[in-house]
Amino acid sequence: MSINLENEMTGTTSGIIKGFDKIGHGEHVVLIYPNLYALREIYSHYCNMALKNNELVLILTYYQTAECIRQTLKELDIDVEEYEKENDLIIIEDSIETHSGYTEDFLSLLKTLDKQQEKRGKNGLSVIADMGVFFHFQNNKDVLIDFESSLPLKFDMNVKRICTYHMGNFERFEQYEKDNLRKSHHRRIKVLPKIVGEDQPATSVLF
Repeated sequence: MSINLENEMTGTTSGIIKGFDKIGHGEHVVLIYPNLYALREIYSHYCNMALKNNELVLILTYYQTAECIRQTLKELDIDVEEYEKENDLIIIEDSIETHSGYTEDFLSLLKTLDKQQEKRGKNGLSVIADMGVFFHFQNNKDVLIDFESSLPLKFDMNVKRICTYHMGNFERFEQYEKDNLRKSHHRRIKVLPKIVGEDQPATSVLF
């Protein structure tokens, strides 16, 4: 399977945030981040954009509690309580079954939520999934790679799935495993550590 270099993005958090509009519906995306600060910046701004765009947002979290995510979103003046009340924002914490499970089960969940967003007149569904749960609940890289490769590069639904990996976890893979993971995603994003006083725009550089 070849890799489309046009779907590679590397940059600091601000550069990646500016490139969010390049992510289209149906895309299966991998995003590698250097630290939790960068992750918070990424998911908070992405959620703000998606919710304002009248999308449903599902966050599958591991390294942060659901309450921590709520507080981070509130820092951008996102009305978390109202979005959760209306089921526009769903936050699920530490659930390996929902987060991964068998591929058929996960795709069934996506199809259910996709039908819900369509019935409610929404503009799609965005899923942000923290893949760190695999390393700590199952500690099995093969299971993770099999799961990722079983999902399509592009879903035949109005869905965007962003798989987030801490850089430390990603570096635990052998090079051929990294290549397989990259090839399992339609778009590949790497967030660089921010250097004080320096801001780098997102570029098309391989990682």
